[in-house]
Amino acid sequence: MVMTPKLIKATPRQLWAHLLCESCERLLNESGEKPVQALFNGATSFPLLNRMNVAMAVATTPTVVIYSGSAMGIDTERLAYYALSILWKGSVHKWTTLKGQKSSVDLGAHQEPIRRYLIGDAGFPNCIYVVVTACTDIGSQGMVFAPSLMAQTMYPMHSLLVRGIWFHIAMTDKPTPGLDGVCCVRSAKKVIHKADCTEPFLQSARHVHQTAVVSPELRR
Repeated sequence: MVMTPKLIKATPRQLWAHLLCESCERLLNESGEKPVQALFNGATSFPLLNRMNVAMAVATTPTVVIYSGSAMGIDTERLAYYALSILWKGSVHKWTTLKGQKSSVDLGAHQEPIRRYLIGDAGFPNCIYVVVTACTDIGSQGMVFAPSLMAQTMYPMHSLLVRGIWFHIAMTDKPTPGLDGVCCVRSAKKVIHKADCTEPFLQSARHVHQTAVVSPELRR
């Protein structure tokens, strides 16, 4: 299901463009897309959530359970790489979605450091923090939200949901130690979160529903 501010529609169509050379596409695929897609919610299982459900939590709050990616044997930097690759591609091209709508994100001064990281010319970018959450609710597990800038956050933050894995990418002007502990790369235990994402999922859906037309086949 694809949701845009103009139209909500079930479609197999993917967003694509002649954007990168073959070697760069291969690099992004091997370094991020392939290993992370193996963790997404699929037709019969959700590998990332399954591994978390049998692991020992390192912390628990009323709404979130936190696990060590390192202890689970998960390379959490692959998750961050994947999220940053999607975000970066969203910033360097205006993507055509349904009904001719154009979609893109503005990364400002962070765009070039992310690009250099993705191609292996630099380490993980300064002032970037990637928070990964495995969603336990069915709605989030069956949906894809393109990268978008979140409103009313302390720091500029982009959100990306892909089949049950919700990424939040915070970008600051200077190193912010308070964010280290929730980042899947900078935290000591390479943390991954587990939560029921129903409320933020419904909030996002309500926002889209305010302006979108629902395709007739979804009304049946």
